[in-house]
Amino acid sequence: MLTIPERIAQVAEHIARHNSHGYSQNNRKGDGTTESVTLSDGSKVVIHGGDYDCSEMARVCVNCALSGNYRSPIDFMYTGNEAEQLKAQGFTRMSYSASKVQRGDVLWVKGHTGIALGNGKQADAHGDEYGGITGPNRGDQTGHEVEVRSLRSWTYIYRYGKGSSGPAVVSANFTVTAGTERNARYKPDPSNDSYKTGTLKPGESVVCYGLTYANGLAWGVYLNYAGKVRYIALEGSVTVS
Repeated sequence: MLTIPERIAQVAEHIARHNSHGYSQNNRKGDGTTESVTLSDGSKVVIHGGDYDCSEMARVCVNCALSGNYRSPIDFMYTGNEAEQLKAQGFTRMSYSASKVQRGDVLWVKGHTGIALGNGKQADAHGDEYGGITGPNRGDQTGHEVEVRSLRSWTYIYRYGKGSSGPAVVSANFTVTAGTERNARYKPDPSNDSYKTGTLKPGESVVCYGLTYANGLAWGVYLNYAGKVRYIALEGSVTVS
């Protein structure tokens, strides 16, 4: 299962590399159609068809990463309210430095936003075919309205989950079945064995109510028989269904 940042990056790459998506502030909500995008782990997300501006592209990437659908949890976002919208979804802000940037980070400077893709690249919607903002013609007329390009200078980085008092949890419903014995933990940290609280034996399953990302891994979140929150890493010999 992909991490939230990786899902953000893959949705951004899809939007930027398909010329059916151009730049328009006037028509930033799309053309009324939807599109199913298959990510590298086989999961699917739904984006809207038509055009985007920079903040609508970032909103759709974040929403699809968190819920699988462009509509929620963020209903409306522009660069002026982006900080509060992302914070509410578990993102933490840090000052920009190119050396800090990681794939799937949301990047912000006054009046503009984009998505980091790693390896010195970003994806962003930055202007219509005339160098303006109205985007009178649907789609990317030049190949550069919405594109993958070299990393620019930004003011802030917004990173999912980093530095929060606890990992942000995305509402989900799925079953994890162990293929070999797997550890359950009361904190999503594989580096400290004191966090272990039990094991799932081969063939045993737990029903997760949430998904989170911490310490470089995706984790299923569930309640044990005593009603305590527990985490299981979605790596190695587990099956997610």
